[in-house]
Amino acid sequence: MVEKAAIVYWCDGAGHAARSIPVAQELESRGVEVSVAGGGQGKPFVEMNGYEHPDLTTVAVKGSNPLSFLKHSLFDVVPSSVRRLRELNRWLKQEEPDVLVTDDIFACIAAVAQGVDFYRIDHLTPGMLDLRWDVLLRLYDRTSLAFCEKIVVTTLWKEEEAPDGFELVDPLAQEGDAEVEGYDVLLNPGTHGDDFEEIRERLEAKGLEVKLVGSDDWEIQPSMTPHTEAADCVVCTGYSSIADTVVAGTPCVVYPFLPFQKSLAEKAERKGTDGVIKADTVDEVVEEVERCCNGEVENPEYGNGAEAFVDVLLNSGKQNS
Repeated sequence: MVEKAAIVYWCDGAGHAARSIPVAQELESRGVEVSVAGGGQGKPFVEMNGYEHPDLTTVAVKGSNPLSFLKHSLFDVVPSSVRRLRELNRWLKQEEPDVLVTDDIFACIAAVAQGVDFYRIDHLTPGMLDLRWDVLLRLYDRTSLAFCEKIVVTTLWKEEEAPDGFELVDPLAQEGDAEVEGYDVLLNPGTHGDDFEEIRERLEAKGLEVKLVGSDDWEIQPSMTPHTEAADCVVCTGYSSIADTVVAGTPCVVYPFLPFQKSLAEKAERKGTDGVIKADTVDEVVEEVERCCNGEVENPEYGNGAEAFVDVLLNSGKQNS
């Protein structure tokens, strides 16, 4: 029986925090008490939705390839990682949850140390990345499955068979109730996106009404889905922004930056994913946005995976045995 759940989201990039919110809200709607922790760029966004949570040490993971990733991890990340692990250990002891949901490796370690049942949330499955990154992901998955209840993957490709130990659910999006007047294009560069000011200038030069997340005239929003729903097209980089867009039924042009983002966009292209278009250059972004705004791209149809995600939490695991 789950009476209290803890959610710890990874601190690098706001998307990790964004997908935690619909899970937290769905748990609360079923009478489960929820505590949230994470920090980093997503913290203000989470707090706007009413979840006060502790200040935790932020760990910045960098590296364009596995070797640079490991070098940075060994020489720059270790001290902050030790602090974050210690803080999460204290927090979990204080909260005493029945179950933990996390995409934070340090929260996984803390849960194992304290004997807390946990589910890892992810948007990657084995074989999605190129060989160099895929080796690391498979090792991480294999290690996680030795301790966690399941790895729950929010995916655009539900027709695929879930690997052993995995559950696949629809993309997670927080469906807000704000009323937003329709406009042409929303640009959402996320934490790492590039060239978005140039994209904005070129689209505006074509007479399109454009909003840019993170610009001086943009205010932080408690929920992005009403804004993606009001747009004719969204340009973004990462998976959480794609989820907010396709659940809202709006076509999405993905202009990826990080290796994981590129792998997701490439798979979307290979699969012919409805409403998700990969662009590799600014010229391609502008061209695809014009196609979307001219009605040449069909609107995607996706459900919100929050209900199915919570079903997995509440209907499996040692807490129900």
